[in-house]
Amino acid sequence: MSEPCILAVDAGGTSLKAMLVRPEGGPVPGSFLQVPVDSQGAAREIAGAYRALARAARDASGEAGLSVAEVKVCIPGPFDYAAGISRMRHKYQSVYGAPMRPWFQEALGPVPVSFLHDSTAFLLGAATEEDLRRHQRICGVILGTGLGFASMYNGRMNLTPQGGPGISVFARPYRDGSAEDYASRRAVENAYARLRPGRPVPTVREIAGLAAAGDPGAARCFEELGRCLGEILRDILEEEGFTLLLLGGAISKSAGLFLPALSGSLKGLAVEARPAEDIDLAPLLGAARA
Repeated sequence: MSEPCILAVDAGGTSLKAMLVRPEGGPVPGSFLQVPVDSQGAAREIAGAYRALARAARDASGEAGLSVAEVKVCIPGPFDYAAGISRMRHKYQSVYGAPMRPWFQEALGPVPVSFLHDSTAFLLGAATEEDLRRHQRICGVILGTGLGFASMYNGRMNLTPQGGPGISVFARPYRDGSAEDYASRRAVENAYARLRPGRPVPTVREIAGLAAAGDPGAARCFEELGRCLGEILRDILEEEGFTLLLLGGAISKSAGLFLPALSGSLKGLAVEARPAEDIDLAPLLGAARA
């Protein structure tokens, strides 16, 4: 009999990342998988990417002498986490209302497939045992395509009855728009575009590289990101008594560019803000632990 393992999946808008995890929580070495997906693509293409990931996981588990006994998928909302059905309109529009469990079960057999919010998975994976001992109120923010937020009280996730985040941030009114307009990938790219009107806009990763290389305009874009994020979160952190803020998402890999401005916006609060130890793996480990 093969040893069972969990397939943990991080369903992003441009790629599906996955990893095999042993039941006790340890990742299987060399099992990281990544499959591109276009969340704006046709339903057939999106379903095909998920099926390709499931087949790759089946093959990888077999080579390791393991068998996938359960699949846990972290994915943003709106989503019906109990039914495994996307309710998103801003991406994955073509699969709105389509059951996603069969995409995994066609390759892996009738294994349980569960879903949870990506911010929940991030915080579960990012909060270490030491963090849980030192802090009773922990929150996490995901900076990427959008703006995600999760919170934890005394080691227990703060969730809605539908499985979504107990505190939602992305749509909160801020300045002349919403929070996500000022703290996300497009916020950084739009800020840089305003500095060079009519010229091609680099990606947020490229802007981070320019800032690190000494481009003052690029650096100001990240400083503004930090200031805005602090202003968006300040009241929430103070009212809820959070003492630890963990930063995740691809943009937080460049936290050194915006953390000073973020900390400045949070001055006077008893909160520690820092990036997660492993931003890429945190959602996968959190999904497996959920």
